[in-house]
Amino acid sequence: MRVHTDCVPCLMKRVLFQSRLSDGADEKGSVECSLKAFAEGFDYSKKSVDLATEVHAASYSKLGKDPYHELKVRADAVAEGFMDLAQRHVDAAEDKLRACLMVSVIGNIMDFGSTGGISSPEEFEPIFGKLMEQGLGLDHSDRIEAILDRSGTIVYMFDNCGESQLDRILIRYLRSRGKRVVGMVRGEPILNDVTMDDAIRSGLDRELDRILTTGTFYVGIDWSNVPEDLMEEIRNCDMVIAKGMANFESLSDERLPVPVAHVMRTKCKPVADSIGMPTDINVVYVRDAS
Repeated sequence: MRVHTDCVPCLMKRVLFQSRLSDGADEKGSVECSLKAFAEGFDYSKKSVDLATEVHAASYSKLGKDPYHELKVRADAVAEGFMDLAQRHVDAAEDKLRACLMVSVIGNIMDFGSTGGISSPEEFEPIFGKLMEQGLGLDHSDRIEAILDRSGTIVYMFDNCGESQLDRILIRYLRSRGKRVVGMVRGEPILNDVTMDDAIRSGLDRELDRILTTGTFYVGIDWSNVPEDLMEEIRNCDMVIAKGMANFESLSDERLPVPVAHVMRTKCKPVADSIGMPTDINVVYVRDAS
């Protein structure tokens, strides 16, 4: 996806949010460096995630390596508290896959500081039931179901901490159907996205057959610099499940040899418009191999 005018307030809102996460952080320095990077890098022909990565790198030069660390730990703890309730929802459902996807997709609202996301893990509790009742506004779950009756691999691209705890229920179901699941996490701390350290800390790594990283500091996955072990898994898998908007933005212009299932909330208008849906709905959107 390319840079859109809506990226301007959204990205700078996120910079301001992360600049205020810790007492004593260099808020002014972070914002100033980010604005300069934004102005120097702004180009409508550029991928939105390329610009976002440049801006966040400028912000992190003043904030340190992982300004979201405490928020990520809290998010995992809050989400873990909903695991039993979410599993009961799946157990009671006639369509287990759709129920697992529903649990997974609502976790995508744990995109702290972003447009359409919540600002703290504690805001998740009062809206959990409402999000579940909302259902899927776009439902291609039958296309995922179609690949589950044969053995093979799914590459699962994680997004946010907290959200990733609810992903466990879907991953367990996929593995119960005989699928080998390879997880992809960020190569370095960026936003509240899952890194290898976060996966090990939370036990997420133990839910997977293999876990790999993107290898870089990047919003989503940088297709110009994908580690060979990850690229090999993607080329040889049956499907990629890509959680969240950052993975969507980095994947949407790419031609992949396998189908890609985007599991996310449409939290911003450019993303929603690109798939012909309104904002603030839950979607399971599958793109064909190309």
